[in-house]
Amino acid sequence: MLRASWPRQVILISAFVVLAVVGGHSIEVSPSKTAGVQRLTSRPKLLVGAYYSMWYPQNLAQGYLREHLIPSQPIASSQINSDSPLVAEQDISNAKRAKINFFALDWWPFYLGYSNERVVGNRHAVAEFLKAPNISQFKFCIFYETWNLGFDAGREATPVTRATTVHFDKDMRYLALHYLHNPSYLKIHNRPVIILYLTRTLTGNVAKFISSARSTLERMGVDPFFIGDEIFWRTTPENPSNNSGLFTQNPQSSRLRLFDAITDYSLYYGGSSTRYGPPNDFLGYPGKTNLVADEVKLYAKYQKATNNAVPIVPDISPGFNDRGVRLVDNHPAQPRQWLSGLSDSSTLDYMFREVGVPSIDNKLPMIMVTTWNEWNEDTGVEPIGGSPTSRDNSPSHDQYTQGYVYGGEGNADLTTLSKDIQYLDRIKP
Repeated sequence: MLRASWPRQVILISAFVVLAVVGGHSIEVSPSKTAGVQRLTSRPKLLVGAYYSMWYPQNLAQGYLREHLIPSQPIASSQINSDSPLVAEQDISNAKRAKINFFALDWWPFYLGYSNERVVGNRHAVAEFLKAPNISQFKFCIFYETWNLGFDAGREATPVTRATTVHFDKDMRYLALHYLHNPSYLKIHNRPVIILYLTRTLTGNVAKFISSARSTLERMGVDPFFIGDEIFWRTTPENPSNNSGLFTQNPQSSRLRLFDAITDYSLYYGGSSTRYGPPNDFLGYPGKTNLVADEVKLYAKYQKATNNAVPIVPDISPGFNDRGVRLVDNHPAQPRQWLSGLSDSSTLDYMFREVGVPSIDNKLPMIMVTTWNEWNEDTGVEPIGGSPTSRDNSPSHDQYTQGYVYGGEGNADLTTLSKDIQYLDRIKP
């Protein structure tokens, strides 16, 4: 997801697979820790969700890879329109074909200095999505843009103040009044799920920030299930000091314990310093890197940080390419092909099987997939047309694609998700 003018991979923060309580059906989880597809115990049918951007077609004007391909392959507004209940209906229908059961809808708080027009548009888009004729057959939850409460880009921090705490409380009341009691709202153990983006940048009295919101919602008869976006190669110290530096590789365990579960939106780290993470994992075809081992190790590190008290939710993605919107930053593309010559959905397939599944936390078995329809960073898994090509309209014909093939993926990602999820559903102890 593109966040205003800030690079997603710089702020660095997912769709996701979830085992939860949905439609009144409780989930029981095996107490044994498993790893790998072949070693999974029998489990209930997976519930799959996808992060869903609510800013189209306007956000396409910022730039995206597909418009630079040769031949040009622009995305039609009839396919991606956040103000259309018919597009929402189409997306829900397509998602169900892939065994996806809910979307995490992007939701922006008001912030001084940010476009209030865009925030109002966001509210309208969510309202229109909920008018989809088939919404009763699907689930949704709110993906709250926590960083928009006052993100300091220079320090990569979102300081908690009395004002931000009051603002957050007010937004939680709004969510309770307008969404949390909707019959289609996603619940885990009968608790409505709210995913909080970039909580790993929160500094100061974060405990008060979260506890105040819980109290606000509890007074309205709501017991929220907060999922914090905490997992990453580097994080902002909860209580920074002059000697602590801007970032640390150490999970902030006290902050992690404030949430009911923790996740990451994306672990993409291309073009960054080797001091805090593995940028080489995002150079070239993923199958030729240490990506799998490094990401599985990172999830285990965060699991250990709370002595397994807070469930972790791993994330997978079909690839990453923001060169259509941020070419000047020269972030390396992560191709959709795991190795040269493999299918367009092979990166998604390998990430699901080799990172997502081994990292499943049996206290709350969930896997997140980034994303349904984020095309500024080319992480969408929704059906996409076009024709395969590695050529683009740059002078060298490869500045945007970096020589990788894009276009004509069609339903490949949806087919892969469906097959992988159905395979897991069939596994017996």
